[in-house]
Amino acid sequence: MADTPTANSQNRKSFWDKPFGRMALYILGFIVIAAAGAALFGNGEEGWEGFIFLAGLALAGLVVLYAIAAGETAGRTLRNTVARNAMPSATELGYAAMEVFTDPVVITDRRGAVRWGNEAYRSLAKAAGSFGQSFGLPTIDRLWAGAGGGDGAVYRLARAAAKGEEACELLPPLPLNEGETAQFRLEAKRQGEDLILWRLAPVSGEDSSASVSLADWSQHAPVGLFSLRGNGEIAMGNSTLRAWLGLAEGEAFPSLDKILAGDAARTVLRSRGGEGLARIDTRLRARDGIESPITIVIEWTAGEKPVGRGVIYGLSATGAPPGVAQSMAPASNAGRTLDEMFASAPFGVVRLDGADPEAAIIEDVNPALVQLTEGKAVPGVKFCDIFHWEDGRTPQDTFAFAMAGSSEPAEACLAAEKPVYVHLAFAPSRGGKRVAYIIDVTSWKDLERQFSQANKMQAVGQLAGGVAHDFNNLLTAVRLNTDELLNRHPVGDPDYGELQSINQTVARAAGLVKKLLAFSRKQTFRTETLDVGDMLSEVSVLLRQIVEETVKLDIVHGREVPLIKADKGQLETAIINLAANARDAMRDQGGGELIIRTKSVSDEEVTRAGAPNVREGAWVAIEVADQGHGMDAETLSKIFEPFFTTKEAGKGTGLGLATVYGIVKQSGGFLFADSEVGRGTTFTIYLPGYQPTEEETVELAEAEVAKTAEPAPADLSGHGRILLVEDEDAVRNIAAKTLAKRGYDVVEACDGEEAFEILEDTPEGFDLLISDVVMPDLDGPGLLEKARDMLTDTRIVFISGYAAEQFSKTLSEEQDISFLPKPFTLTQLAEKVKEELTAAAADKN
Repeated sequence: MADTPTANSQNRKSFWDKPFGRMALYILGFIVIAAAGAALFGNGEEGWEGFIFLAGLALAGLVVLYAIAAGETAGRTLRNTVARNAMPSATELGYAAMEVFTDPVVITDRRGAVRWGNEAYRSLAKAAGSFGQSFGLPTIDRLWAGAGGGDGAVYRLARAAAKGEEACELLPPLPLNEGETAQFRLEAKRQGEDLILWRLAPVSGEDSSASVSLADWSQHAPVGLFSLRGNGEIAMGNSTLRAWLGLAEGEAFPSLDKILAGDAARTVLRSRGGEGLARIDTRLRARDGIESPITIVIEWTAGEKPVGRGVIYGLSATGAPPGVAQSMAPASNAGRTLDEMFASAPFGVVRLDGADPEAAIIEDVNPALVQLTEGKAVPGVKFCDIFHWEDGRTPQDTFAFAMAGSSEPAEACLAAEKPVYVHLAFAPSRGGKRVAYIIDVTSWKDLERQFSQANKMQAVGQLAGGVAHDFNNLLTAVRLNTDELLNRHPVGDPDYGELQSINQTVARAAGLVKKLLAFSRKQTFRTETLDVGDMLSEVSVLLRQIVEETVKLDIVHGREVPLIKADKGQLETAIINLAANARDAMRDQGGGELIIRTKSVSDEEVTRAGAPNVREGAWVAIEVADQGHGMDAETLSKIFEPFFTTKEAGKGTGLGLATVYGIVKQSGGFLFADSEVGRGTTFTIYLPGYQPTEEETVELAEAEVAKTAEPAPADLSGHGRILLVEDEDAVRNIAAKTLAKRGYDVVEACDGEEAFEILEDTPEGFDLLISDVVMPDLDGPGLLEKARDMLTDTRIVFISGYAAEQFSKTLSEEQDISFLPKPFTLTQLAEKVKEELTAAAADKN
């Protein structure tokens, strides 16, 4: 471009640059110097008048020289400006093709100065009224100055073009002469090293209106929109994001790591290459140094240089980050109403008209607190009246503690139909007013009570588990020795009554330990497939004896009730305990009706009842409803606690319902109680339904047939080799002695290790293995696993007063193993041995 008019204008010579001009300048300078010298050193006859004349002449000459020099400099600058802004011809620039473009085209340097524009651009400038306001063509941002400004778009496009990228943006409508408007899309592309080519592509008709609305929506959407380069630079962002970051229009966006807290920027960039949208929860470093929680959703384009298109939104009602939404709230609202953040807060916020909460009136309140107080907290109500003060708390102490700034929260209870426990905090008083924050912690309180209940249960469970084994061993030894003595002192003997009293005491102690184990869910379970209807029918005779004649028992069987998997004996115990409680509740009223109802329910119904993490599928509900005196809410909240009872001293242990609770929970079910004073109580047991396999269906049918079989003979003597493994000497000795008297060959072992050695040294094996479950070193299940290949033809009977949960699972899965719980009688032991050896003989035949 050396031939451009801009370059030629720099080579033009002024008058003073020519030889004649320079000679005139030199003569003028000589006259000034001569006049000054004569004025200073001359001895003219004129005296002072001559001196003044010559000095004035010299001064005038200097002024003329200065004017010439300044004029030359200003003229040169003016000529250069005019030359720079002059519109060179298309021929000089070699842009003949662009000169005839219908789209306006202009070329600028990287600083934005116009170097050339085609005829279409010059016509557009004239039509917009901007031509002639300077020595050359107006820039694009100046052309759009009266149309809302295009400097932001020009700035962004210039940055993109400087990096060698092609970009375009839609400009606002441009007013033209005679009330017309034009809509353009601005494109920018770098030309060489120092120039940028701008093209204004017209947008017409429907495209124009649609583009305008789209551009306005994207710029002012209630979320931040941005595009992101692979190096973390934000290429573009809408006006909403600029407002959140506090950036002026045209100001460059900072890189992503400058506006996101922590390593969130790295996480966003690592989402490149993934399929679909990526979501990142982080914090935005926004205007005024505010950090606010936000969510970023971004999707990357494919290719070598992927570009991310993202959305940023906050957690406020406006979509802005909460802290930013508060800082951008109009100042005119400050001090008069709650701002939007607190109005939509999930906790209660209330503004008081005074600094003393006890005497203050509610001035403003957010919807959350209105809902918590069931409409009681409204402007004009006294603040302390929205609380319940009948539980030992006082307004003075509670408010003083809340305002003291202690690390412990101040607790209170709102005056609602149901207790709503809250934590209370106050903001410092400003302008004679105070703000209170009220956070609902009812769920937390319920969880705290449940945790306390669980701790109680765990404490009792640990106690029961720790002593049950040893205690049941002692009871077994007492019971077996008492039975042995009863064989020597039959009915009519003077000692018979005392021995029977001992047995009755042992039975009561055994029942108490059994209840403790049931409550703590540490009893030994042997689950089987059950039909609830059949089970209730079998136990109905016993239930009618328990409920007495004044109580009418009605058992209602539901239709298509699924089978369940549970321990039959334990479930019967739970039903009997509930029936006994119902009888006691109706006894004071002279009787009533007890209804036991079964039905099939869905998992959704169980969830609605209040059960957590309900297994999908069909469930069985067993309702036990009485017409007793009922219970209030306080009593109802404690009925499952250990040793809690409403009965008179000596008439209840407080473990009946605790036992039922433990049995139901250990069976994988849920237990709920619904009661009302004067109207009775309904206990509902929910147990998961079970779909039996084909083998289990056959076994159920065989069990039904077995019920009609003749009872076994009363003769409990027999023959067979028995290995008795028991770590309690008293139990082992009396059991071995009793079995030996009945004709059996008994070999004793004090633990699992000794039993294993005996099995290794006895190749002929044993017909029956009787083993305790809990023993030091090698326990019963461990012995079975270790010596299984030596026990292929041996029947197994485990005895225990307490067994771990994993043993209950093993017992349920291996149906060939029998179990005899401690304490047992000599008769029960002999019957079990006779039954197992008879079954073994039948298997051999």
